[in-house]
Amino acid sequence: MSDQRTGLDLSSDGQICFDDDIELSFDLSFVPNRSDYFGYVVRIIVNDQTNIDLLYDRLDNVEKHFKIVMGEKFSNIAFNIDSNTLFNEWVPITIKLDAQSKQVIVTCGDKVFHEQLTIDPRGCVKVLFGYNNYKEFKTTDVPAMKIRDIQVRQGDRLAHHWPLDEEEGTEIDDAVKGMTAMVRNPQWIRRSHYEWGLLQDITVGGRASAAFDPQTESVFIVGRDSLLRIHVPTGQRHVFKYASGPLLLVNGNQSFFDTAHNQLLNICIDQRIVSVFDFASLSWSENFNYPGVGTSYLHFNKFYSPADSSLYFIGGYGHFLFKNEIHRYSLNGTWHNIEATGDPLIPRYLAALGATPNGAYIIGGYGSVSGQQMLNPRNLYDLQFFDVKSRTFSKKYELEPGEDDFVWANSLVIDEATNQYYGLIFPKHQYNANLQLVAGSLTQPELKKLGGAIPYLFHDIRSFSDLYYCPDSKRFAAVTLYYDDIDVTTAKIYSLYSPPLPYNTAKNSPQNEWLTRNMAYLGLGLGVVVLVGLYVLRRKKDPKDTAPPIDSQSPIVRPKEEQMRSSAPIEKQQYKSSIFLFGGDLQLFDTGGTDITRSFTPLIKELFLVVLLHTIRWGRGISSEKLTEQFWFDKSTESARNNRSVNIAKINTILERMGRAKISKETGYWRFDADDDIYIDYKNYLAIVTNKDALDKERIKELSVIVQRGGFLSETDYEWLDSFKAEASIQVINTYMRFAESVQIAEDPEFMVELANYIFYFDPVHEEAMTIKCKALAYMGNHSLATQTFENFCNEYRQIYGEEFGKDYKKVLS
Repeated sequence: MSDQRTGLDLSSDGQICFDDDIELSFDLSFVPNRSDYFGYVVRIIVNDQTNIDLLYDRLDNVEKHFKIVMGEKFSNIAFNIDSNTLFNEWVPITIKLDAQSKQVIVTCGDKVFHEQLTIDPRGCVKVLFGYNNYKEFKTTDVPAMKIRDIQVRQGDRLAHHWPLDEEEGTEIDDAVKGMTAMVRNPQWIRRSHYEWGLLQDITVGGRASAAFDPQTESVFIVGRDSLLRIHVPTGQRHVFKYASGPLLLVNGNQSFFDTAHNQLLNICIDQRIVSVFDFASLSWSENFNYPGVGTSYLHFNKFYSPADSSLYFIGGYGHFLFKNEIHRYSLNGTWHNIEATGDPLIPRYLAALGATPNGAYIIGGYGSVSGQQMLNPRNLYDLQFFDVKSRTFSKKYELEPGEDDFVWANSLVIDEATNQYYGLIFPKHQYNANLQLVAGSLTQPELKKLGGAIPYLFHDIRSFSDLYYCPDSKRFAAVTLYYDDIDVTTAKIYSLYSPPLPYNTAKNSPQNEWLTRNMAYLGLGLGVVVLVGLYVLRRKKDPKDTAPPIDSQSPIVRPKEEQMRSSAPIEKQQYKSSIFLFGGDLQLFDTGGTDITRSFTPLIKELFLVVLLHTIRWGRGISSEKLTEQFWFDKSTESARNNRSVNIAKINTILERMGRAKISKETGYWRFDADDDIYIDYKNYLAIVTNKDALDKERIKELSVIVQRGGFLSETDYEWLDSFKAEASIQVINTYMRFAESVQIAEDPEFMVELANYIFYFDPVHEEAMTIKCKALAYMGNHSLATQTFENFCNEYRQIYGEEFGKDYKKVLS
């Protein structure tokens, strides 16, 4: 993996020279939900001789975390910024080199700090934000921060100005003189306000449903055998396997997180059952009659009313009938049918609902006045408010849909303070559809499109979509579910930063003037995690999981800044005729280097992986009986054989694009056969970890090239795959430790730090790896980083195991 840290050099082709006072000003904000914030905000190099640095140290045993460093010494300038302000607002910072008084003057908000300079501040300066590779002033430590509106003044004159309002590119010109600044690995924040990022793409058994907890900003995917919790700000995923046995998910079920009582519910209106999940015992309070007799309430809407501590369910569809019924469920377990008055609510489904303290808004959908599907069904565009206390509907207005009809994802995000709502719309009559975020008014019939499109496979009896809002991290989350023929649901979770921008975000567009003023350009994110997928982050390892963690974002390793730093020749890794299993999910490239993974449906993807892994790991492949037992156990022998033949033929058609590669049964077992020039990372990985000969540094680097792409199929969830995942984690760690035991830390301490980071990638609380890293950092003289590594390890250990780590720092070093 190439280095992904971000840096900004204000004068890429030289330095900024002056004969007067020079003043650097910028706005700073920190990115929340990162594991570490140590690093250099900015380095000012005066006359290529002396550095004046603003850095953040995050150490727990110091009072003030922002510091000015001059040369090799800390100055007397140190300060804090309130964390709520630092993470949620922009903080103006100014650093002035005063030539007359020979002082450095730092201004942060309304605080001013002075320190005497021992050098002549006049001449030329190099200004470097974040990562830099400049002469002997190189630094790789970058806090997770955002920067905007950089200005350089000489005396009272504005000499340079970089607003940092770009959306792409690595070269930016200042608005005054056109001096070119160079950005390394830019993370342009503006893009994250109009491009949805994919957080997770997962498969779970059964007819899954989704819920959202705004207090922890977590999306829950309720599957047949397990519950998944995805933390939206970080993308971290946690799996809860049911101790109570499978939850028999029936058609029409939905899930809901009750924040008033901090409990997750799964709901079936047809059976009048609300099952509650107990996170302590990992069990559901009730199960459902399975498979049931269909549903009469597909895509119903729901909300919790604090006025009477009840859940309300409105509308739905089933058995060729649209519904406008209102069901009230009291948390004591009783059900009531509510008769509403006021304006009539046309029977419907595929509407959107947003709750308020007094009731709920419901908009649009698809239905008919009579409720019968065969009598003039149509799209609906009315906005109504249901008042819980009076049990009345009141119509607010009717939208003008324009040329294209649309329906809605299940929820609205209501902002009563601004009389606005947000929702997701899509065309009902398209299978390959797109969800589109829109903003509307609660008082006026207007609608505005915001953000880009989200792919959505829509078939009303198989699909579901929803929209949520994270109030602390200020971002939207969207969920799509698709239930297939083999009782598996594919769930995709996306996120978009708020406030959302229109997709056409030309800087001079009149429609963006308000956004430009209020968002103040948003600027450039520095030190933010960027891998193959920008938003697919890491999850912490759970001691109950048998599979390895998904890109574990342990505090021991700064996100992708320090982790996986390797001199291994990653750029030589081939992407033509290649199969990758490390990196989160299966990935295939054809002879031209084109990614062909999307050609696989969920079924043939799993079938291909079963055959591939059994061939490479065990040699002979897998029998027809085993495939039938796994994929077509409910089919007759002939039907199973036909299904197998058809799907293997589909796989081979895709594999033809890679050269000579196919699945065949020439030996009595189904095997994957391919020419040696087709690269398979799992095959190369096994050749290294199963070789019991003495390991050398080059072999370790070869292994690191493979595993630093990401965890072994860590974003792919099949029960049969758990043993392969567990084996991969154990083998990688054992191989690294076997090498570590054969060398002395003093021989190459930098590489030993890398080695420890590789292990943390698979086990964030590996004691021996922590010891190696602390000793190596201490040997290199980086005592503060060594101490920080130990402290972070102890914190992580405490979070995972609920107890203190039993050694102190001195004992670790000894």
